[in-house]
Amino acid sequence: MSKIQICVFAYNLEHHIEKSVNSIIKNQGNYSADIYIMANGCKDKTAEVAYKIAKKNKKVHVVELSIGDKSNAWNIFTYDYYDHSSIPIFVDGDLELENDAIKNIIDFHLSHPAYNSISSFPFEHGRSSIAWRKELLEKHQFTGNLYLLSQPFISKIISQDVKLPVGLIGDDSMLGYLSATNLEQNSDHPKQRIGVCQSAIFTYEPLAIFSIKDIKLYLRRRVRYSTRYMQQSSIVPNLKVHGLSAMPEDASTISKELLPAIRWKSSNLIFDIIAKHKLSN
Repeated sequence: MSKIQICVFAYNLEHHIEKSVNSIIKNQGNYSADIYIMANGCKDKTAEVAYKIAKKNKKVHVVELSIGDKSNAWNIFTYDYYDHSSIPIFVDGDLELENDAIKNIIDFHLSHPAYNSISSFPFEHGRSSIAWRKELLEKHQFTGNLYLLSQPFISKIISQDVKLPVGLIGDDSMLGYLSATNLEQNSDHPKQRIGVCQSAIFTYEPLAIFSIKDIKLYLRRRVRYSTRYMQQSSIVPNLKVHGLSAMPEDASTISKELLPAIRWKSSNLIFDIIAKHKLSN
């Protein structure tokens, strides 16, 4: 039986983390994973709830981090808690899984060991999720919500001391790039190196269009998406030219000269302006 380690990212998720972790446990099938809840920079009771879960289940471990940063949490799990022999799976702590999602993504990986990473599949909520599913299958995109890295690939990451930049928005985009290139310069082959498991289903709570709270959340997300675009458009071209040695340790050190132009003729305009202003200061 394969050894499994699951990293759960949790930032201010006191109302979601228990349901998320319980859904992970419920959807393992015949596998039994060690689950690491990475409570990063939480200002609410996420860690308190996580410890209660761990008290009831010895396979659940809580790691409290002072910095609220997903990329930093990924680095710490990978370099300090990953045991170098298990199959690692990464999950966002605000999701719930369905229909043996963990079992299915592991089985898919074992049947397709050549893939560096395995993406999951969003539950069919509506038009946007249908379009997302289509793109995943057509382009073999990387999903940061729930994904698996092969043991040889994560070992290669560790042996080459590749870390995600602290403060990077879009760990999924960067890990997708690393997976598709196999850590090699100018070798971008997502269809050969990123698998998509259609039976590894995750659900997420859709935003309510008449909720002030959700409207504010949507606006913050759009700024984050623009920030991700700015950061990735600065870092990845530099990696293609100079290799992984050009990966910044901290995303805040990205040169202003490398930031892309604002997308003036698009719905991203206002959010690009805000993101570029923040990254330039």
